Amino acid sequence: MSPAAKNAAGVALLMTVWWVTEAIPIYATAFVPLALFPLLGILPAEETAANYGHNYVLMLLGGFFLSKAIEVQQLHKRIALLTIRWLGVSRSRIVLSFMLATAALSMWIANVAVALLMLPIAQALIVKEEETDTDSRFGVGLMLAIAYASSIGGTGTLIGTPVNMVFAGMMDKIFPGSPEINFFTWLKIGFPLVIIFLPVIWLYLVRYFKMSGNIPGSREVVRRELEHLGPMQSGEKRVLALFILTALGWIFRKDIVLDNWTLPGWSSLLGVEKYVHDSTVAIFSALLLFAIPAGKGKGRLLDWRLAATVPWGVVMIVGGGYAIAESFQVTGLADWLGQSLSFIGQLPVLGLLLVVVTLMVFITEINSNTATANIFLPVLATMAVAGAANPLLLMIPATFACSFAFMLPSGTGTNTVIFAGNRVTIPEMARCGFWLNLISIVLLTIYLYLFVVPVLGLESGLPDWAH
Repeated sequence: MSPAAKNAAGVALLMTVWWVTEAIPIYATAFVPLALFPLLGILPAEETAANYGHNYVLMLLGGFFLSKAIEVQQLHKRIALLTIRWLGVSRSRIVLSFMLATAALSMWIANVAVALLMLPIAQALIVKEEETDTDSRFGVGLMLAIAYASSIGGTGTLIGTPVNMVFAGMMDKIFPGSPEINFFTWLKIGFPLVIIFLPVIWLYLVRYFKMSGNIPGSREVVRRELEHLGPMQSGEKRVLALFILTALGWIFRKDIVLDNWTLPGWSSLLGVEKYVHDSTVAIFSALLLFAIPAGKGKGRLLDWRLAATVPWGVVMIVGGGYAIAESFQVTGLADWLGQSLSFIGQLPVLGLLLVVVTLMVFITEINSNTATANIFLPVLATMAVAGAANPLLLMIPATFACSFAFMLPSGTGTNTVIFAGNRVTIPEMARCGFWLNLISIVLLTIYLYLFVVPVLGLESGLPDWAH
């Protein structure tokens, strides 16, 4: 290794230790490259700083603004309550309705925010349950269902969880010539995953906690919450319309090719396909949030005071990860790692997927999933190139697996929120989550092998853009 590569490895190791031990706040650790890369001759200050304003960083920030507006206008609460009322109030159906509402919201809103929203609604139903059965385990099952559905729902879209944005940005930084990972590309593989895993986890929880029968008074709890919301306000309607337009803007930005038929994207029709990005849609929508009135003297759909409360720290963690990835490439550290780990190409595809998924699932249990992605995705990219395999073959499984930590509060932010609700203990979460981890590892590996690999054509060896 060159001196610069050794320095880059040292900084990456330092950040790994600080992220795992939380010696300083994990968000502060994301700024280490800004201080050390120029001093150690790894990257110039200007090039290092550019990573924190990357397209995908800004796309994530715009998504956070949109989700905050949905929260402010109470649209997310109405969607959740209507879903619960529609599906019924038996114990098993209540769990299913909570999971569906939580997953649907988590595809668009920060997972932790969704878990925090569902928490008080769930606690009101749990209190009703405990009035008649003090030994019931329904409360524990419902709380875990919210945590798990938040994590799974986030895998469905590119903005659903910061981990997905880390992956998309790293592909752009490490392999500039690779096809763009846009919103629609991820939707093709992420949304089916949500559809498959939600019923599996629901069935597991219903059987694990032996849920049956109805909760007395549960229908009244939902009705009372809806009455408190009142009729749908103009602010809700406007933010819903903007949300739909934003989603359509992401999905139909690029041409959609289906066999021999092509649906032209709006960027092609306007002649700006080389200039715009999904971040353009996100920021344009965010500007509209600050401009459109909420109606009846309520100000705008979003004001700066509330916009300032979005999780800026998470955005900076993503930027820090991009800086790490660039340092790996520029200093030659990626080449050295790739040569050292070239044995990876000798493994069969199915075995490769199983190893990557298993390692990432259990590593994420003890570390922030966003930090885990920042640490391991550049390494996996170099391993794939050294083994003459498509980098996506390792990076996509690792990205999904970062959202499948079900055992410990430290695994994901949603686990932390539910644990803070004081209704689930660590032993209970660990026992339930351990078996769910094993089920998820097997099912996720099969899904990747039978669906994602053929759909994206990942068995074709090292593509030209990865050389």
